[in-house]
Amino acid sequence: MHSEYDFSAREKYVVLLACCIAAFLAPLITTMINLAVPTIAEEFGVSAHDQGWLVMAYFLSSVAFLVPMSRLSDLYGKRKIFLYGIVVVIISSLLSGLSPSFLALLICRLVTGMGTACISSTSISMIAQVYPKAHRGLPLALNTMCIYIGASVGPALGGFITQMFGWEWIFISLVPFSVAGLITMLSFKKDFRTSEGEPFDVKGSLLYGIGIVAFMYGILNVPDVYATLFIAAGIVILIAFFNFETKEEYPVLDMRLFKGRTFRRSSVAAFLNYGSSYAIVFTLSLYLQSIGGMNPAAAGLVILLQPSLQAVITPFAGKLSDKIDPRFLTTMGMVMMCLGTLTMTTLTKNVEMFRIYAILLMTGAGYALFSTPNTNMIMSNVNEKGYSEASGVISVMRQVGMMSSVAVIMCMISFTMGTSENIVPAMYDSFINAIRYAFFICFGFAAIGTFMTWFSKDAGTNA
Repeated sequence: MHSEYDFSAREKYVVLLACCIAAFLAPLITTMINLAVPTIAEEFGVSAHDQGWLVMAYFLSSVAFLVPMSRLSDLYGKRKIFLYGIVVVIISSLLSGLSPSFLALLICRLVTGMGTACISSTSISMIAQVYPKAHRGLPLALNTMCIYIGASVGPALGGFITQMFGWEWIFISLVPFSVAGLITMLSFKKDFRTSEGEPFDVKGSLLYGIGIVAFMYGILNVPDVYATLFIAAGIVILIAFFNFETKEEYPVLDMRLFKGRTFRRSSVAAFLNYGSSYAIVFTLSLYLQSIGGMNPAAAGLVILLQPSLQAVITPFAGKLSDKIDPRFLTTMGMVMMCLGTLTMTTLTKNVEMFRIYAILLMTGAGYALFSTPNTNMIMSNVNEKGYSEASGVISVMRQVGMMSSVAVIMCMISFTMGTSENIVPAMYDSFINAIRYAFFICFGFAAIGTFMTWFSKDAGTNA
């Protein structure tokens, strides 16, 4: 095992570059397929409901494997699990592009989710491992910036590739990025095994996987009646998982991490940050294309303002988080989310672009000010052995928050409009009401998150 002070400048840059490539790749895998889903569904002759599984299968698999892969990386090596994940993504992407049936494509998406979990659960951990606490902010910020860039170019790139070459090439185009990450990490020869020789917690992993998949499946299908049953079952199983882990000698997730006030509240704040604001882009896309009468390309250019601002501000916020108390930045970020979600509740049938731009600017700045400083604060308040688990928790909170945010707006649309498929002029008033109700709820998330971020430390302590 190597400490954070054993690495040359070249080794640090190599690890950072590989992790940034992976950070760019992960949102591409998620977002490039969005505009291709109707084309894929038409080719394989599947229903509108089945289309959703192309996205759902990937998310469920990714979240289910995040925590177990974090533990496996401690047992067998973070670099090794990262490399395995990249190889899995390469193979599953090639097979996705060659899929002879819809079922085969779904299986490939499940496997890709597992590979992405290997990458996501180790990237932040390895950056924290090679960079000392006092110089971690900028590397983490660059990693986060790559996520934003990938998320911003993914939909447009996916749409272009689908139109020009066919949907198969969306998946094949992921291979060069994956190979670049693989080659870069192969040039780094050291590895990190913080729990070598300890047994793997199979029972805990199964409880976590079943519980989180049930919970997420329910969230993704709100407001259907059966969704409530899945959410309830998921919560019960996850409670059983937490109880089991507190008694397990070698748990898949060390519950002692949550005893630290900073870790506990900052993790919840990460969920609330994404839970309050992730649906803003999704909602504005519907709003601009329906009430605003814009085509997808024009709406996409407007929405591009948010990730562009995030990419610009994030490195500065990350570097600043090394010099001042990160709570000032995270709290300011959550305040911006409060303002952004509150402004969403003021949208009307009269499209006012200055209001749209204000929302995107506020939430873009909010993400940038919150994300890296919050991650820096979490990683600085766990010991070296807890880096992988903390990295996994951050990724889980982010993805569950994202899905919960979309579930809120979809639920309100279904309740007020009776459908979530077509927004016609006769439904504009109901759509506006759905936005208003949903983002009052999201404002509540952001307000609680603001409290969590500011009061995340015990008085006079760093944990």
